[in-house]
Amino acid sequence: MAKVGQISNEGSQCGSVYSDNGNSPTLTAGTHGDANSKVYTEYRIRKLTPKECWRLMDFSDADFHKAEKVNSNTQLYKQAGNSIVVNVLVAILGQLFIGKEDVYRDCKVKK
Repeated sequence: MAKVGQISNEGSQCGSVYSDNGNSPTLTAGTHGDANSKVYTEYRIRKLTPKECWRLMDFSDADFHKAEKVNSNTQLYKQAGNSIVVNVLVAILGQLFIGKEDVYRDCKVKK
């Protein structure tokens, strides 16, 4: 994913705008609107919805809908930003052990 613009004047990651081609940028937990990723499409700039953030973190839609019933959008963004994809964590941990580098390929996450 390529950074295509900046809507804040401080130059930090907050307020960065990314193209809609490729992978998503890192999700961050924050309480202000600029903490959430913005995506530039052919027609406009928009921020990711809480559901899109949860999907990027590999949560099921059923889990999102359960959390949506008892949390505000702000909390949903924070929860996605503070989580980690299980297969990514397994791949990182696999790098610590000789012969286990590809253990994430066999990882079966209970859904």
